[in-house]
Amino acid sequence: MSSRNALVRRTSGSPGAGESAATGSDREPGWWAPPSPERARTLLLVAARPTICALAATVVLVLLVMLTTDTDLTSAPGAVGATWLAAHQVPLTVGKTTLGLLPLVPTALLILVAARECARAVPNRPTPIELAWLTGAVLAGPLLMTAVCLAVVGDAAGVTPLQPPGALTAFGWVLVLYLGAAAAGIGSRAWRSLCASVPIEIPDWAVLGARTARRTVLRMLGCAAVATVISFFVHLSRLDGAYQQAHNVTDVLGMTLLSLLYLPNAVIAAAGLLSGAAVQFGTGSVGLFGVTAAQVPAIPALIPVPEGPASAWWPVLLVIPLAVGVLGGIELGRTSDDRPGAPWATLTSAALATLTFLVLAVLGGGMLGAVGRVGVDLLMLVVLMGTWFGFGGFVGMVFAHRFLAPAAAAEPVGDYDDEYDDYYDEDDFYYDDDDDDDDYDDDPEPEVEVDAELVTDIDDDVEVSIAAPGSAEQPGEDIVDAEVVEPDLPEGGKGTGR
Repeated sequence: MSSRNALVRRTSGSPGAGESAATGSDREPGWWAPPSPERARTLLLVAARPTICALAATVVLVLLVMLTTDTDLTSAPGAVGATWLAAHQVPLTVGKTTLGLLPLVPTALLILVAARECARAVPNRPTPIELAWLTGAVLAGPLLMTAVCLAVVGDAAGVTPLQPPGALTAFGWVLVLYLGAAAAGIGSRAWRSLCASVPIEIPDWAVLGARTARRTVLRMLGCAAVATVISFFVHLSRLDGAYQQAHNVTDVLGMTLLSLLYLPNAVIAAAGLLSGAAVQFGTGSVGLFGVTAAQVPAIPALIPVPEGPASAWWPVLLVIPLAVGVLGGIELGRTSDDRPGAPWATLTSAALATLTFLVLAVLGGGMLGAVGRVGVDLLMLVVLMGTWFGFGGFVGMVFAHRFLAPAAAAEPVGDYDDEYDDYYDEDDFYYDDDDDDDDYDDDPEPEVEVDAELVTDIDDDVEVSIAAPGSAEQPGEDIVDAEVVEPDLPEGGKGTGR
């Protein structure tokens, strides 16, 4: 196949189309420019699909509970609105009892669905304007549904003891949660574009510290989950007392489901407890150094809570957050090529991990009726988490710099030639695909007839001649007579083919 024919076949469109397209792509539309119809359809799905799925699940759950407990269905709209608000951590007031300690499983599922929907809608090489439209779409559906639920709950307040929460509180919680979902979704697909939209330049050590902070948080939560399971089996004798208020199978299933929904709250409290911070139960508290009089509700989710007095070996558990911090510092010391920036990366990792646990502790705690506030002591949590992760991180970083080799990707040695051959096999396959593209044309490749005769100049010492095909005689004169004949292209182009 000639390169000229391939060029003609692969070039489509009218002349100047590529120039106009390039000119249009270099010009970024203003913030007021609406998205294209296809992009608007995508944004509409981002705004509507997570909200509709969450609302449908809420309606099914409320109706299932009402039907199994023989509750009058006239209060179903108010129950649906209250459940939607509770799933977004909006405190509810029933009569004179305030319920701010809400389960985290529904909240986590809602945020996860919204983040995944947002990640799927992130375009390639997004601009700040596209990211702004996408963030607005993520927020639009939940905010609209929250407004509807506030109106429904307010209307049902006349027939039910449920009092509508403040609009500022409700919209604030929804806004914060879905902003986090949008940031997580966009960051998972286009974190470079997200960082580029920040007005200041983000150094490399900050990015490395953020990645290490994510691993530190996951490790600490994993240790807290293991400690929760172990404590549950240690205190398994309390299981009968936790179900003493259950009168039938439905009550048992309901209390079990409720405890599973509160399981992340218990894990977060366990993480705070392992760091040395106390877990408050109203006026009482539970910690590694002591247990004061605490009114612990009798539900299965609180079976792992240790009882007093505090044992002498409990402070040994402080080794866990210290070890997690040291492990994060070792990773930073081995993976960071910038030694002056490694301490800053360690500080960034400790600060971000501590901030993450502070946010989780705020979400996992709250008011629980007459008991009072239930949750981790926030001030102690910040001080102790920052200390363990910061000090342990520096110890691990220094240890890695002095005694451990830097982490590097292992290069294949024995199979190097085979991989090299495979590379060219793939390259040949690529060109085979290119040649297969020639089969797209039904007409055969046009033949090219060449009839040429070349005689070098008489001033040259070396004579090189190309005689006509089939000629046995050498050319004797300085004559150049060449003709290239090529039929018209199969597509019937405008050119003559010469």
